[in-house]
Amino acid sequence: MPDQDVALSSTSAASARSRPTARRRLIVILGGLAILVFAFGVVWLQSSKYEPLVVGMTAPDFSLPDLQGKTQRLTDYRGKVVFLNFWATWCKPCKEEMPSMQVLWDNLKNRDFMMLAVSMDRVTTTKDIPSFVETLKLSFPILTDSWGQTDKRYKLMGVPETYIIDQSGVLREKVIGPRDWTRRESIETIVQLLQKQSKSVKAD
Repeated sequence: MPDQDVALSSTSAASARSRPTARRRLIVILGGLAILVFAFGVVWLQSSKYEPLVVGMTAPDFSLPDLQGKTQRLTDYRGKVVFLNFWATWCKPCKEEMPSMQVLWDNLKNRDFMMLAVSMDRVTTTKDIPSFVETLKLSFPILTDSWGQTDKRYKLMGVPETYIIDQSGVLREKVIGPRDWTRRESIETIVQLLQKQSKSVKAD
């Protein structure tokens, strides 16, 4: 066999051997890229899951029963300023805050204002809600969320937490912890939103 044919034969054999190696390398690279994309997607989903609700966002809707068993939806109150409070019977700061919430409700319930107090008591403590309400003589709507529906949607850090939502369903103030709602500075956002609506009605 001529030397040239031997060389060509060797080259062809080497090329044939290199093809599977190149193919395997390509598969490894593509597999690695797929893993990276998957990992990035998981991280992104987790980060969005725990992204807090901030002022300017639309308040997530929910559907919860009140103490009379009637279903209440947040979107039922579009056109009103909504005071959305999250609390629990075992929460001492919540208990201290509630009387001032009652005063606020007594003063604003005849205006375009709605107060919704969502109890985060789980199944084991929901039985304590009626006596809690009766003891504090609360008359504003109490909703129950035994399965944490709103907890997930509002990314709650704890209780109490309060969200002031405007007439279009947009969050305008977020309050972490208790507040004395009889103080003027505590209700500035609520007053401004109600005044804004009054001016709008007069203009029409």
